Amino acid sequence: MASTLSATEWKLQASGGNHSQVAMPFLSAVALPEPMPAHVVSRATFSGCLNDAVRHSGKEDQEIADEIHISSGYMSRFMRGVAEQWAKRLVRFMRSTNSLAPLQWLADQMGCDLVQRDSRAAEVAALKQRLVELERAA
Repeated sequence: MASTLSATEWKLQASGGNHSQVAMPFLSAVALPEPMPAHVVSRATFSGCLNDAVRHSGKEDQEIADEIHISSGYMSRFMRGVAEQWAKRLVRFMRSTNSLAPLQWLADQMGCDLVQRDSRAAEVAALKQRLVELERAA
């Protein structure tokens, strides 16, 4: 009898053929993640920030688990803070939920403030740099 579950079900999807994400120009097309109010972050727990992100995302746990490439059982452990919450997985989670709450909590724990970059300013700077390069080449 064949097993219905495979061992690779909870592993990351293959990255072969993917382009480098160094520049990531597509980020400016995505709506900015929603920050959590500062007075709430200082009193929240990390698991609370994860739960708040899921609650405000409008997505089901299983849908987020599929997007960050983990099984539903591991998602439960992830949400309770028991599973390994690697940086890449946490970034995928924040992009999936469109929430900065977990990052705000981490910054607060380290005594730092979180400042979002203005994506338009970065795009303008990149275009100006490209214009200078083109003028030099001409």
